[in-house]
Amino acid sequence: MTKILQTLLTATALLPAVAHAQSDMGSQTNEPDAASAEIIVTAQRYEQRLQDVPLSISAIGTEELRARGTTDLKDLQYSVPGLSTFEYGVSRQFVQLRGMATTIGSSTVGIYLDETPLGLDTQGDPMNVRLYDMERAEVLRGPQATLYGQGSMGGTIRYIPAAPRLDVVSGSFEGESSTTRYGDGNYKAVGVLNLPIATDKLGVRLVAGYERIGGFIDNIPTGKEDVNSADIYTMRGTLLARPSERLSVSLMGVYQKSQQDNQDFGVDYQTNALLSQPINDRYTLIQAKASYDLDVAELSASGSYIDRRNSSVSDVSGVYVPFLGALGFPPGFVDRVGLANDSDFRIYNGEMRLASQGAGPFGWQLGALYRDSKSRQRSEALTEPNDVPIVLTSSDVSYRNKSYALYGELNYALTPRLKAIVGLRYFNEHKKADIDSTTFGSSSIDIGDDSFNSLNPRFNLSYEFSRNSMVYANVAKGFRSGGFNATSAGMGVIDIPPTYDSDEIWTYEIGTKQQLFGGRLSLDASIYHSQWSKVQSYTFVQGTALAAVTNSGHVDGWGVDLSAMARPTRDLTLSATYGWNNLKFDTATVDKAIGDPVDGAVRESWSASFDYRPALAAGVNAILRVDYQHADASQITLRTFAVPPVIRRPGRDLVNLRVGVGLDGLELALFANNLFNEKAPNLIGPLGVISENVEQRPRVIGISASARF
Repeated sequence: MTKILQTLLTATALLPAVAHAQSDMGSQTNEPDAASAEIIVTAQRYEQRLQDVPLSISAIGTEELRARGTTDLKDLQYSVPGLSTFEYGVSRQFVQLRGMATTIGSSTVGIYLDETPLGLDTQGDPMNVRLYDMERAEVLRGPQATLYGQGSMGGTIRYIPAAPRLDVVSGSFEGESSTTRYGDGNYKAVGVLNLPIATDKLGVRLVAGYERIGGFIDNIPTGKEDVNSADIYTMRGTLLARPSERLSVSLMGVYQKSQQDNQDFGVDYQTNALLSQPINDRYTLIQAKASYDLDVAELSASGSYIDRRNSSVSDVSGVYVPFLGALGFPPGFVDRVGLANDSDFRIYNGEMRLASQGAGPFGWQLGALYRDSKSRQRSEALTEPNDVPIVLTSSDVSYRNKSYALYGELNYALTPRLKAIVGLRYFNEHKKADIDSTTFGSSSIDIGDDSFNSLNPRFNLSYEFSRNSMVYANVAKGFRSGGFNATSAGMGVIDIPPTYDSDEIWTYEIGTKQQLFGGRLSLDASIYHSQWSKVQSYTFVQGTALAAVTNSGHVDGWGVDLSAMARPTRDLTLSATYGWNNLKFDTATVDKAIGDPVDGAVRESWSASFDYRPALAAGVNAILRVDYQHADASQITLRTFAVPPVIRRPGRDLVNLRVGVGLDGLELALFANNLFNEKAPNLIGPLGVISENVEQRPRVIGISASARF
């Protein structure tokens, strides 16, 4: 680790001189300045050049998203160091950044759609956002609690939708048709229409999309093929009004529905499930926001409402049918047992922020937010072909969470080159839970009522050698709220704490950002050390499914993020990323041993992209793009519950290829995703209600066409 740090510091010291020399060399060429198309981000809640943000951040703009054929979060793995995700069905996804991952509690990565936080208290169940007509996606690595609140422990992902243009009618259409090896066909159609209603004053932007995702898993007992097909419907509309130069108001509505007949469970693209395992998800999101220029500061406000419903069924026959036989039920009386789950969420968010404006050395921003979340989660075991006289398992859980936060940041230019930022956020959440559960006919009721609070600072120091050369140091704390256990479910077998506390992480980081050769080469590097304390961990009763969550773990480790992008010519873009971390438990728990890695965390990953678009004739260009990603193997460790205790996630190497031609706003391309048909499962089961593997989608080959006007 010391050698890595010394290498990074040495490179940081040399790069400013190299940048100055190469800038002189670049100015002598006839090529246009590659840096002229700067990426502008709002990662710190105000507009900045990406180069000027003293944080480890990736920003993927509209053209890059389109060039990669990006549809959802998993496609960003090819361009973001340290990001890893896998899904086991539509709208079911685990996300980790910088090794921060867990199978319980709320997410360790914050996710935002524009100004609306999408985080839930349920791990692996984030809202699926289709990346249609996005202006950009921003991925901030490391704790972001000061500006983005709870859950942003490993980082924050922000999806920024394209805003209406008020000066021109425009739009686009994209269509795809493809086939999945061993499986069914896939189809996608996305349309965008931008309409000014009153020039420079009022406009609307409409987006609609449909995806048919073909299945590739066959059910052996029923003889049905391609049982995991899915349909996704998406609509989004944004109304933007600028009645004056000072005032801007917008209203956005999003509706998305996904339906999948069976989740992606199987072995070698086959499943022995005796029951269908569907997953259906629907959400409506409404957001309003406004900003007003007060000259010395900008006042902004946003409010949103989320209405979401999610339902699924899991086949747990392999667990319950043998047990029922042991209880004396005759063979065939019950041969199928399913666990049905249904969840409803109603979430209100409101935030106000006042940020200074001006060119002076001193800047500041102050903010306050409020969140009110209601949810109900129900589950019940269903038996076929006959009902049993007792309830095998059921639960009805109602949550009510109310939280508020106050935050502020001060930034000061100590010299024209040396800048400091100090931030602080106070968070308070009051949670209530009513838990009604039944296990083998024995019922229990638990009531949870508690408050959780956290104080989260951030310290940042940056030095600019030039406009295109920076080093920075950042120290930040991240956290996520605690919750409740069903204490009576232990039935006296184990001592279950009624409440588990928030866990928190401190990350210490140094990094550098460099643009060389007149912007043709961009480098971003950071090295960090994280200490994750009071880790929310499972406690199981040996040989049973009785479980509680405790704050019994401590994780410590180093990490490195690297990314580079080169544009040697107007037609060619090369990019590469690398992420490494060694986060491990250094305190033993009931379920973890010293040295165990974080559940699901990928230790090492890297990616590379080749994008070549030479001109063939006036207004005509060829398209050749190759994207490659490698992710190391990882694991989930449940020593007192699972058999075997280590659930493996194999490593994988994925390659995507796109070849086509572009002509004045039209593009036609052939593409292949998972070109070499990587078969490594996303997860090797069993794990909980997942009795088989979570399968990796095989090779997909198809054709796409798009047009813009």
